Amino acid sequence: MNRLLLLAFVAALSLLSLGVQAQNVPAFNYGNNDSVTEDIKVFPNPTTDYFQININLNIKKVVIYNMFGKEVKSFTSAGNTSYDITDLKYGMYIVKMLDDKGKIIKSVKLQKSSTGA
Repeated sequence: MNRLLLLAFVAALSLLSLGVQAQNVPAFNYGNNDSVTEDIKVFPNPTTDYFQININLNIKKVVIYNMFGKEVKSFTSAGNTSYDITDLKYGMYIVKMLDDKGKIIKSVKLQKSSTGA
């Protein structure tokens, strides 16, 4: 797991150094190739103060990690919820969506910026 986090961190730094914007693509998808999983989106991305998840089907918890793999915030998921991240610093984060058993449904990269673009 630590190796995966290190690789994600290095990849994120590489993208940032190239000036590439974070896109709403899966960072990791742990064996869940279901089409519903592919349709899960985090938006707006990049964001300035909140984000939403378009499909909350089976998502019970949302956990945000910094690029060092440290958990910085978590939420209990509820339908049509906005997740407030105004207290987080600008930068790249990993958002993991978990089911009721704690299994990762999907993980995506989320860019928090000062301008939302």
